[in-house]
Amino acid sequence: MNKMLSNRFPYFVVNNKNYQKICKIHTSSFSSAAFKAGDKIRIQKTLTQKDLDAFSNLTSDHNYLHQNNGNKRPIVHGALLNGLVAGLIGTHLPGPGTVLVSQTIKFPNKCFVGEKLTISVELVDVRKILKVKFYCIVEEEKKVVFEGEAKLMLAKDC
Repeated sequence: MNKMLSNRFPYFVVNNKNYQKICKIHTSSFSSAAFKAGDKIRIQKTLTQKDLDAFSNLTSDHNYLHQNNGNKRPIVHGALLNGLVAGLIGTHLPGPGTVLVSQTIKFPNKCFVGEKLTISVELVDVRKILKVKFYCIVEEEKKVVFEGEAKLMLAKDC
């Protein structure tokens, strides 16, 4: 199913059990001129306990808050949410060759295992330093669990 998420780039939707991804079909040459303020990308993802366990093993963060402990729902690692945003920035918008210059982040609410997330990145300023805003929202509750801004450079500009 083809879908336009911005007037500059066509996207298509890929689905599997726990993940909906909206992918670019193609882009023009990789330079800041290929982008404009307002370009957006988003994915939907439901994180499982298996995802948290794999992340815990990778980072050695075995805080009990991220584990299934009977009555309490496991809380998703903030760094895992940040990694989902980084994945969108580094592979889709702006894409490969993007370098993070600075970032500000907030975690206004907890994100629990099993909640369906929408992760969005929007390009808000296009200059030598690109600026994006990003959000992770739990769809059912319209609850923001992660938000922030990042300043980026394209590798050829570094």
